[in-house]
Amino acid sequence: MSFLKRFLTQSRDIKKSGVFWNMVASVLLAFQSVILLIVMNRTVGLVVAGIYTMGNTDCNLFLSIGKYGTRFYQVSDVKGEYKFREYRMARIISTIAMAVVSVAYVLFVANKNSYSFNKMMIIIWMCLFKLPDAFEDVYYGDYQKNERLDIASKALALRMIITIVLWAALLFITKDLLISVIISTIVTSLLMALFLMMTREYVTEREPYNMGRVWKLLLVTLPLCIGSFLTLYIGAAPRNAIDTYLNDELQAIYGYIAMPVFVVQLLVLFIFNPMIYRISVYWNEGKLRAYIMDCLKQVVFVIIITIVCIAGAWALGIPVLSFMYNVDLGPYKADLLMMMLGSGFLGFAGLLGNLLTVMRYQNAILVGYSIVSVIAFLFSDKAVIDHGIRGAVIIYLILLGILSAIFLLVYLYGIFRRRKQIRTGKFEVVSDN
Repeated sequence: MSFLKRFLTQSRDIKKSGVFWNMVASVLLAFQSVILLIVMNRTVGLVVAGIYTMGNTDCNLFLSIGKYGTRFYQVSDVKGEYKFREYRMARIISTIAMAVVSVAYVLFVANKNSYSFNKMMIIIWMCLFKLPDAFEDVYYGDYQKNERLDIASKALALRMIITIVLWAALLFITKDLLISVIISTIVTSLLMALFLMMTREYVTEREPYNMGRVWKLLLVTLPLCIGSFLTLYIGAAPRNAIDTYLNDELQAIYGYIAMPVFVVQLLVLFIFNPMIYRISVYWNEGKLRAYIMDCLKQVVFVIIITIVCIAGAWALGIPVLSFMYNVDLGPYKADLLMMMLGSGFLGFAGLLGNLLTVMRYQNAILVGYSIVSVIAFLFSDKAVIDHGIRGAVIIYLILLGILSAIFLLVYLYGIFRRRKQIRTGKFEVVSDN
């Protein structure tokens, strides 16, 4: 155990270690589903893989309730407006809410869509599987704020490695997805508890907290929670339409061509995560030029990565994915390319959403997500009914394009407003010193 604690808490170069292990953890989070789907296609078949795809969509949707969209808010809290213990108590409440809401939702949809008992239980346990992700994130936010992103990233990466290997091994041994997810959920929860106990000395939890401030924090960050939920709902709406009007096999195929979408978002988080605190300081101290330059670098990065990903998908995407998932995806090349363009919009919207959080424009984020969610609600079913998977792909692309445009307008408004405040002397510099 002492060796494990040394690995988690000791780094020769804390900043470089933080960047490296953040990359490893981000890759594992993004490709966990890819790896498991590859294993499933060779062990339990296309139908069960489709159930997993739907369950993965649902559990990530409800994870947004557990995390409450506050990681960037917490790390960018340069003024120390809220204490760690207040963030933690708020997270306990949101994690409990995640568990209750997700189980209730799955029971409702299972009855509505006539799920089998096995399918219902798989999806419920997949939602429970994400509870540790929701809770531990508040600790990792404090580690990062205290410039120990390396601890958070190592702990997450190690837990992901063990969990993925265990889940894949159980699938090979048992050929049963339900048994595999139950055991994996128990083990990943124990690992989370162990790692937090080993590293808790690096959080500032000795400060007193006030429940009134906890409820205030939950209220202030509610737009972020709703926005985070709605952005996942936007992505889930086409999948839900497929679940209702098509079948589990087509759900799996849509999941296969949608998997590469998160590559751009993954890379954006990989680059942006270590910069959150620095860019927050720039904004709060009124260093507008430095702030804008860092933002522009991120935008250029998103554009370049999107172009590279589209080119890669055109040249190699279908053969590689067909081999990985053991399914002929040849008829879906155009759909894959449109999904990769959507990945660029997803990465761009995610970047702008994080920047707007730093700028404390969370209410505007909520408005943007609400508008696009209404469009998703109104048109996703019709798109899938009329055009099948192609309809799901097109509506997904349109939704993310509209969301990116809305966030860009709000971001530009915020920049011009801050510039005017600085020029007229109405801006008060906020420093963490």
